Amino acid sequence: MSQVMDPVCGATVDAETAAAQVTHGSEQVYFCSRACRRAFEADPGSYPLERHEPPFTITKHFVAPKFGAAGSGGLEFEPGPERDEDR
Repeated sequence: MSQVMDPVCGATVDAETAAAQVTHGSEQVYFCSRACRRAFEADPGSYPLERHEPPFTITKHFVAPKFGAAGSGGLEFEPGPERDEDR
């Protein structure tokens, strides 16, 4: 059972039992209804297809894991060990 997103309405659809599907470029696109498929076929450029994003965010010079990604326990915000500056 593979869950995918209908790009027109945003519904979660089971790829095996989808009401409609179409091949766009080299990708299979699944829809919850034939009406959503017709809307997509009329103007496919206005509907973004689901893309996989990296599990981190980059802002200026800071890289942080996204919420729910492995390693997002908040340790990146904890102060490091104290260092003895006199040595």
